[in-house]
Amino acid sequence: MNIEKVLTDERIFGTDDLAEGMLGEADRRARRSFPICLRDREVSQLIEEKCEREGISLRELQMGIHRGAMPEIRSDLALKLARERGLTLAEIARQLGVSTSAISHILRRRIGIQST
Repeated sequence: MNIEKVLTDERIFGTDDLAEGMLGEADRRARRSFPICLRDREVSQLIEEKCEREGISLRELQMGIHRGAMPEIRSDLALKLARERGLTLAEIARQLGVSTSAISHILRRRIGIQST
């Protein structure tokens, strides 16, 4: 049985629009209980929209390039994905093409937490 069919079966989640609407209304902790495919799609869309607004390619972002506005864009996305989507550092790092420690450094710098 195809997993994608099971996750989008209208008897389980209703239509895709309904499932996405439910995901949009869920708080950060509850998001983890939704199927990963819905969360991944939402995260990918958020990243793609940011890249489009900033005039960069998704490939450039995910290659870990450190020139121009790329670090600031990556930093904005990391903060948003951590605070609003509840992603782990490892998940954010995979999406943005950098290491987990880079994401940790970005977030510490952005939210003002000093390591001890």
